[in-house]
Parts: sequence; structure tokens; C-alpha cells
Amino acid sequence: MATLIDEFEKITPLVRKHAQSAEQSGRLAKPVVDAMVGAGVARLFLAEPLGGLEVDPLTCAQVTETLARADSAAGWFVMVANAARLMASTWPEAMVEQLFTQTPDTLIAASGNKPLVGEKTAAGYQLNGTNGFVSGCHHAEWFMTPFSAGDARFMALLPMADCEILDTWSAWGMRGTGSNDVRVTNQTVPLELVVSIDEPAGKNRYHNGTLYRCPGRVLFATYVPITLVLAEQALAALAELAQTKTPAGVAAKLRDRSIAQIKYGRGLATFRSAKLYFHDALAEAYERAGQGQDASPEQKADLYLAGTHAVQASAEVVRLVADAAGTSVIFEDQPLARIVRDMEMLRHHGFANESRYGSVTQQLWGAGLDYPLLLR
Repeated sequence: MATLIDEFEKITPLVRKHAQSAEQSGRLAKPVVDAMVGAGVARLFLAEPLGGLEVDPLTCAQVTETLARADSAAGWFVMVANAARLMASTWPEAMVEQLFTQTPDTLIAASGNKPLVGEKTAAGYQLNGTNGFVSGCHHAEWFMTPFSAGDARFMALLPMADCEILDTWSAWGMRGTGSNDVRVTNQTVPLELVVSIDEPAGKNRYHNGTLYRCPGRVLFATYVPITLVLAEQALAALAELAQTKTPAGVAAKLRDRSIAQIKYGRGLATFRSAKLYFHDALAEAYERAGQGQDASPEQKADLYLAGTHAVQASAEVVRLVADAAGTSVIFEDQPLARIVRDMEMLRHHGFANESRYGSVTQQLWGAGLDYPLLLR
């Protein structure tokens, strides 16, 4: 594990060097993507028989943290590069072999934001529509998207070259993720690149390891740690600011003001407890799977709760820091400005926004579920 983390640590100077250009261009620089792929980012959740590393979720979380400390958008790329790898555990073997046997580093950009419309044809399904928030689309060879055909729901893989990337990513934060819309017009997808959402196949022969017996929410390891890093960086920025800043209208430095001290202390405790809770939940899920135990619905909900809480607690930390820092968060040349912007984006993400606390409670209380289907 240490060796793998070291490999990603080696490329962080390059990632950091291009962080500002990613903010300006709205996508990661190609040298950064190439370096991450070279370090193994696209093989973290890929099965070993396919040339993957098949790492445990905690190791993946550490990789995400390492990259996010250099650039939050680079940390997000861990999810871009691995979501399809985890989902591939229930894909037909022929589909898995076509995608990964010869090209284990092939990049698949995906979004479940808005299903396309499909029509059955003799050759497969003809797809039309536009899906949003397709992070990393400019660097991907494939596009994975849900679609509906009548009452049935499916996932399809299309060559990105056959799709149109729309320049729609003008977000306030997480600008370097390149999460543009992708339009598909009259593209036919062969049946061998289509999988059912309603009736998924069982595990294929490539995915027998412990990782693939874990609940699907171990995918949290690929992006939730970014929010923990933002909280960590916000606290560090406030600690440094407190030594030099004297707020307007007062004589004492920020470090001597009780309100700043209280907010920092609350933030530090919130950060540390949320990180421990999240890491423990990932470790427990992996240990349980390693013992051959299937996760119960309640245990899956517990993992979802830990991930949601890590995101929302991190957002609380950043808000506490912003309150204490005052006007130091409103200027673009201040490090806290981007932290606040990125955190605001991440805390509203559909997979871990505040409403998911309610989704977990629905599972625990036996109420109707509003979980996104891919999260159950």
C-alpha cells in the first residue's frame, strides 16, 4: 500500500502545477491525466485478472486524498476512472473482455443524471438524448449512460467519438472536473454493450475478489475523501491566518479572539470524528466481505450514512472556518476562496447531499426509498 501511495505522491507536484490551468480551462490538463493513469489510477478498482490492482477501499480513499491535496479536480478523477470498473462486476464477460482485456487503462466517463431514450432495433438500441455532469468526458474513450426503452431500464456504452460534448460546464466550484453535457443523436449500441439495470447479471468470472462482494457504496472511496481534504485544508489555512490577521476594528489578532478559537476547535473535532467514522465504515465493509458475509440492507445504509456524513460534516467545517476568517474568503487570491467554492459544489452532489440522511432513515425505518437506484 505504501508503495502505491508513494507513486501517486510523486506526481503531485505536476498535478499542483496544472491546478490553476484546470480551473481556467474547465478540464484537467492532459499531462496530469496521463500521469495519473501511468501511476495506476484507472486500475485501482479493476479486477486483477484484467490487469487491475483491485485495491481495498481504504487504500483507494488514501489515493483520492493524496491527489485531492494537490488539486480537488484530480481527486475527483479517481471516481471518473473507477466507477465503471466497480460496476463491471455484474457485466457479461464478453463485454468486460472487450473493454479491458487489451486496454486495462481505457477511460470510461459516466453519468446517471438523465437517462437517454432508447428504441429497440435489429442491431441493438438506437439512443437519443443528452446527459449532464459527465466528468472527465474530454479524456474518455467511452461514455456510459443509462437509458430507458419503454418501461425497461438499461446502461449502455458508446464510443465517446460518436457523441457530442457540449461546452456547458460553467460551475462555481470543482471547475477542473470538466463535467460537461454529452449529446447522443441516433447512435445504435449493439446488444453486447448494453446491460439491464432492472435485471443485472450475477458476478462474472473476473470479479470474485473481496472488493466485489462489498456494497456498491464503497465507490464513496473515490470521491468522498475530497471533502475531508477540503476540511483539512480549510483548518490549516485558518490556523495560519490566525497568526497574522488582525480583523478590522479590533486590536487583537485573530488567534486571540474567542469566537475564532471556538469555531476552529469545533471544526477540528468535527473533521476528525467524521474522517474516523468514514474510514471505519469502509474498513468494516471490506472486512465483512472478506469473511464471506453479505451486507444486510441496514449495513449498506450504515455505509451510506458514513459517506453522507463525511461530506456534510466537511461542509460544516468549511463554513465554520469561513465564519472565522471573514473577508479572507471573498478574494480569489486567498486559498480559502477556492476551498469554499469547491465544498459548496460537493455538498450538493446528488449521491451525498443532505437529503441522503433521510434516505438512510427510510431504509432503517422501512419507509419508501428515494435512493438513486445505483446506490442501493
